[in-house]
Amino acid sequence: MILKKLKLKNFRGYTNIVVDFDSNMNVIIGKNDVGKSTILEALEIFFNSEKVKIDIGDLSVFSPEPIIEIACCFDVGDGKILIDATNYSTCKDEFLLNDENLLEVKHTWNCSKGKITASSQKTYIVAVYPTKYSTPLIQEKIATLQKLYDAYKDDPIYVPETRTKSAELRKAIYAKELTNPIELALTDIDITKEDGKKIWESISKQLPIYCLFESDRKNTDKDAEIQDPLKAVTKSVVADMEDQIMQMQNEVKEKVEEIGRKTIQKLSELDSSIAQNIQPLVTLKPIDSSFSFDLVSDNDIPLNKRGSGVRRLILLSYFRADAEEKLRENYDRQMIYAIEEPETSQHPDYQRMIITTLLELSEKDTHQIIVTSHTPEIAKMVDINQLIFIKKDEHGIPQIEKDNDIKVKGIAKSLGILPYAKTKTVIYVEGTNDVNFLININQNISELKSIIDLLDTDISIVPLNGSRLIDWINKDYFSETSVNEIYIVDNDVEKYSKLIDDIEIENDGRRFGWHTLLPEIENYISPELIENEFNIELSKYKENWSTTDIPKLLVDLIKQEIKDVKIRENVIKQILNNGVSKRITKEILLKMDLWDEIENWFKKIRDINNGTYVKKKFLC
Repeated sequence: MILKKLKLKNFRGYTNIVVDFDSNMNVIIGKNDVGKSTILEALEIFFNSEKVKIDIGDLSVFSPEPIIEIACCFDVGDGKILIDATNYSTCKDEFLLNDENLLEVKHTWNCSKGKITASSQKTYIVAVYPTKYSTPLIQEKIATLQKLYDAYKDDPIYVPETRTKSAELRKAIYAKELTNPIELALTDIDITKEDGKKIWESISKQLPIYCLFESDRKNTDKDAEIQDPLKAVTKSVVADMEDQIMQMQNEVKEKVEEIGRKTIQKLSELDSSIAQNIQPLVTLKPIDSSFSFDLVSDNDIPLNKRGSGVRRLILLSYFRADAEEKLRENYDRQMIYAIEEPETSQHPDYQRMIITTLLELSEKDTHQIIVTSHTPEIAKMVDINQLIFIKKDEHGIPQIEKDNDIKVKGIAKSLGILPYAKTKTVIYVEGTNDVNFLININQNISELKSIIDLLDTDISIVPLNGSRLIDWINKDYFSETSVNEIYIVDNDVEKYSKLIDDIEIENDGRRFGWHTLLPEIENYISPELIENEFNIELSKYKENWSTTDIPKLLVDLIKQEIKDVKIRENVIKQILNNGVSKRITKEILLKMDLWDEIENWFKKIRDINNGTYVKKKFLC
């Protein structure tokens, strides 16, 4: 299950909001006290209600009704989940998906009595369900389902494998009903009642594991989060060694009792009346209580005496290790890390390192990351659709900004992010791989670097399809300035062809552009370089190299250990453009008959940047 949405109603500052989550990485941005931590704590209440309890103070002061709602929506795919007891089924077959094809579970708390008790809470599955059934079939006892099925058993569409499994009976009933048009409506299915409770108990065991690392923790090695897991591990190890420990304890007990008896014997020689009421009694405490735990550095410096940044870094690492252990114990479940302000007390270098680590972690199929942040460094490193921007409206109610353009400007203003503007010229290419290719050939082919050094001039290079926040900010900024714009685009993308045509028609003296002569940037990397990099044979493809889709070709030949084809293709592109392109030489480009074209790229860039460009001067 992958968390896709959080819905809050009347919870603290929020009256009615929906938070959309990326399947991998999420960064929540907003001013202090706008409600960033509230989102993480709402998720904590939803996932870990046995640890964190909601209270009457969580009811929004703006609430028109005394009901708090926290709902989470999950992408459950087409796989089967355990719906009730031992019956596997799909949420789709059971009509348990909402109008967005997500499994939506909603907790509500009635606050009308001035306090919250166990009876105040109800749990619902919000689903598009057949209106025919006043009581959803998933709530019915098996005896009722058998009676409903018996009405169709003489003319069944589906025959259940057994009459003793509720899921099989429901499947048979639904199959018969679906032969005719049925009316569906969004319905709150109460799973608080006795039979429904079993469904919730079953589904809750398959929800993602949610781990929250808060910003205001003490960050010492005496934290319960450190001590409790270590004590649990100790108990586990002690249990595994129970026989050896019992043998040791018995030996100790025998020795102590023997000394005790000899002591009493000697005492009786002095005063038998005192000795007759004394006997040795050995009390053995649990062996695991003999251990205590501290974290120390190589120089035996306790964690408590280290700097606050180091303490937080170590505790964050432990938090991850403990969470990974939980995931191993529940290997078939997702893991959600929620981390408040990972940059707290950290040097900018460590901020980048932490977010890079979290980004890599988020790429794992089983992991989803949610962080809150105040730092531009973190915000600039993620895609725009991975940013959640919270701002208050004119009434002081926090809202989630959905419009990307408004979101970009709001975050840039909130965090003080400035564009990477070098004031003179910006080069637009299709993606980050193209950026790396252009820089690599410029820096590693001396003849090109002598024309213009891209890293030593007033030039910025921005990917057109860049989805990182900084890319959006740059594009928005440059469009409102007198900065020169150069577009170098692949000739196989129709939307870029129109862009170049429009630039040619406008001829405004500020924007310039051209197509590459070959379809994609990877076509400019020689097959020999790729053969050497991956130890493969490409002879039969060389004749048509200039028109071949190189990444698509290679995806069937290499990196087969990466099962996801899209990820495999992206990895191949990164290797080609980040690494292999550094080995391109002038001789290689001459042999491929590509030198004149690429040399002209850099001559154009130089002249446009210097203000001396004459349009008809070059062929490409």
